[in-house]
Order: sequence, then structure tokens, then C-alpha cells
Amino acid sequence: MRKALPLIVILVLAAAGWWWSQSQQDTGDTEIATVEDAPETPAGQAAEIAAETATTAAEVASQTETETQDPAEGTAEASDAASSAADAAADAAAVAADAAAEAVRASDEAGVDAASSAAEEAEAAAEAAIEAADRAADAAAEAGDETAPAAADDAAAEAATAADDAAEATSTAADAAATAAEIEAVLTPEGFDAAQVIEIIETASIPDTQKATLKRLVESAAENPALLRAALNQVKAVMQ
Repeated sequence: MRKALPLIVILVLAAAGWWWSQSQQDTGDTEIATVEDAPETPAGQAAEIAAETATTAAEVASQTETETQDPAEGTAEASDAASSAADAAADAAAVAADAAAEAVRASDEAGVDAASSAAEEAEAAAEAAIEAADRAADAAAEAGDETAPAAADDAAAEAATAADDAAEATSTAADAAATAAEIEAVLTPEGFDAAQVIEIIETASIPDTQKATLKRLVESAAENPALLRAALNQVKAVMQ
């Protein structure tokens, strides 16, 4: 009887896979990770770097705003502050783009709509960061051209605001990349986490009866490493 059990489970997996492949279903958004939880994968590491860079850019923006409010600062100081903010915004945008690229790669590997949604969010955030960096660069150039302290301060303040926007967008890209990285990881035997896979299934836009069947499939295979990969591949096939 024990020897027959693996064969029975295989038949169940095959039958469930055929049934699920007949349905074209979409998934909803899922949030199962934060940057702190990001796995040690390329996408996870990109998310961590993006989060750190976002923090640095926000700090530079705050410092720039403080300096532009000091009446003792001259045009040269305002120009330098604006340049620093523009540089921080450019760094943040570049890192956000890297995080978005890794999120897309992780999404392609995971092959589920939930990861694709995270990758799309990361790409949109990276685009916003790039636009903010462009605004910061323009404001910094304007600050350098100004001869009146008040005008230079205004331009530097614009650069600071743009750098802060770039930081916020980069932070969003980091969170999205972390989510994509986590989804990629948990849908592999090496990074499998039953609770998180169940959460992915729960957020899918499919009928409850189908969710229950797929969850039973995963729970059954979770105790059998030889069948786990096949079960996870079925999850990916269904979620596409």
C-alpha cells in the first residue's frame, strides 16, 4: 500500500494539472514581502540596495532643504546643495532601474501574474525616479546659473523636492522588487514556504472551489520532496 501511495499522488497531480490548464484565470495583487524579508537572490539583493539608496537620497534632499532655508548661504552654497541633490536623485534612479530589471527577471522565472504585477510596479516606479532625477538635474543647472541668492535657493529647493520624489519612487521600486523576489523564491523547492504559496493561491482571482483543490495539491506534495517541484510547476501554470 505504501508503494502505491506515490503513484496515486502522481496521478492526482497529473489530473489536477490537466484540469487547471483548461482554465484561463487571472491573479490578483499580492504583497507577501518587505525589503527586510527579501531573499538572498539577485532580485532580493537589488531590492535591498534600492532601499538603502532611497534612504540616502531622502537624507540628501532633507539636508538640501535645510541649507536653502539658511539666509547666510550664498549662491555658490545653494548651487552646491542643488548639485548634491541632483547627484543623489540620479543615483536613486539608476538603482531603481536595476531593481526593476531584477523584478522583471524574477517575474519571468516565477511565471505567475502576482510576480508580473510586482515587476510592473517596479518598472513604473523606476520611470518615476528617472523623471524626478531629470527634474533635479534641471533645477541644479538653474541654481548654478543664478546670481541672486534667493533665486538660487529656490532652484536648489526644487532640486531637493525632485530628489525626495526620486527617493520615494526608488523605495517603491525596492518594495516591488522584494515582492517579486519572494514570489520567485517560494515557488521553488529550495525556497518553498507552504504558508506563502497558499497566500499566493488565496489572492488569485479564481473560484473558491478551485483554490481549495490547488491548496490541497500543494499541501499533499509539501511532505514529498520528489513531488514538490511538479506541484509548484502546476501552481505556476495555473497562475499564468
